[in-house]
Parts: sequence; C-alpha cells; structure tokens
Amino acid sequence: MNIIPLIGGAVFAAVGAYIIYDYQRFNKNATKAKGRILRYDEYYSRSTNNYKSKVFRPIFELTIKGKRYEIKSKTSFHSKVIPVGQNTDVLYQQGDEENARLAKGNGYGLGLLFIALSIPAFYFGMFR
Repeated sequence: MNIIPLIGGAVFAAVGAYIIYDYQRFNKNATKAKGRILRYDEYYSRSTNNYKSKVFRPIFELTIKGKRYEIKSKTSFHSKVIPVGQNTDVLYQQGDEENARLAKGNGYGLGLLFIALSIPAFYFGMFR
C-alpha cells in the first residue's frame, strides 16, 4: 500500500464531493433570472507543470426589484463563453443576490471530474 496516492485520491474525492454538494445546496433554493454579460477579466492561470493559459472571468449584471447588482463570477472559463452584451440565465438566492452565479458554469461536471480523477489514485495507492 502506498500512502501518497491514497492521500491524493482522498483530496480529489473530497473536492469533487464538495463541488457537487455546493451545487445542490445552492440550486435547491436558487431563483432564475436574466442577467447580462458586461465584460470579462482576463488573466493567466498557471498549472502545476508551470504551463500558463489565459482564462476569462465574466462580470455580469443582474437587476432584482429595481436594484442593479454588478457581480464578478467565481467561475473562470478558457474562452468567452457568452458574448459581451448578451443576456444569459443567472441563478441567485433571495437576500444574497451579490453571490449570484451564471447558470452556464454551475453544474455537476467539475465535481464528477474530480471524483473520476480520484479513482486511479486510489487504485495506485492500494494495489501498486
């Protein structure tokens, strides 16, 4: 048994489980509204092997009961997935509109990816 891959697998599985939990928790009480993409923040993200890639973080607006919110997404993308000026679906929780999320980037996919990546780590930790 090799402890290092087991620890890595546990971390990946925990991160994946948290992402799925957060998705379900947020969406359970979320309200859908229309928002509009205002602009993108562009920056470079560095991976563990020191490879830099340009990523885009959307900034969108949402108007609820006549009050306008300008929100920087917590999710970044490798392209400008929604054109600037275009309307898009936004999810928010009443009373916490400042933490609204784009519906497009809010899904199970990333959580499932982390869980899938934990499987080989567990295998190598237990059987190699």
